[in-house]
Amino acid sequence: MNDSGKSFPVFNTAGQMAIFWRILHLITGTYGNYPAGQLLIALTMVFLHQRGMNPTLSDLCKATGLPKATVSRYVSWQLKEGLAEEVIDPHDRRRRILLQTDKGRTAWRWQAEQMQKLFREVDEWDVPDFREDSGVDPATILATMKRLTAEVRLLEHPYDPGVTES
Repeated sequence: MNDSGKSFPVFNTAGQMAIFWRILHLITGTYGNYPAGQLLIALTMVFLHQRGMNPTLSDLCKATGLPKATVSRYVSWQLKEGLAEEVIDPHDRRRRILLQTDKGRTAWRWQAEQMQKLFREVDEWDVPDFREDSGVDPATILATMKRLTAEVRLLEHPYDPGVTES
């Protein structure tokens, strides 16, 4: 069920793969060449914030199972981009907690809207082209993927994601 109480549509395998492929484009466009860990940290922070918890770096390490150096690198990027801020815990001055900023909430809402849009529009795609048994030649499949990639690149982020190719 989604936020409005409606069930999500069920997609065939080709549709699921097309959605996954498009989601990876969205993530890579936001987080650059290392999206998996960055996304895991971002999702964990959002999930915890939505439940009233302001995590520490150690909390994120425990929740994700990632090493502290890795979590620190991803959190540093979010701090640099202004998506989160680090403040001293008022109850324990030795701890630093991570807060989601207005910019971070705006970015997350935008990403959630893009995901909802993706699910609404998937039926309009030429998804059967992705099936192995579709009989469609590879050039047509490549053209479809190129079109979908161009559409993702045209998306305007509500903030400058600061992604640089490395």
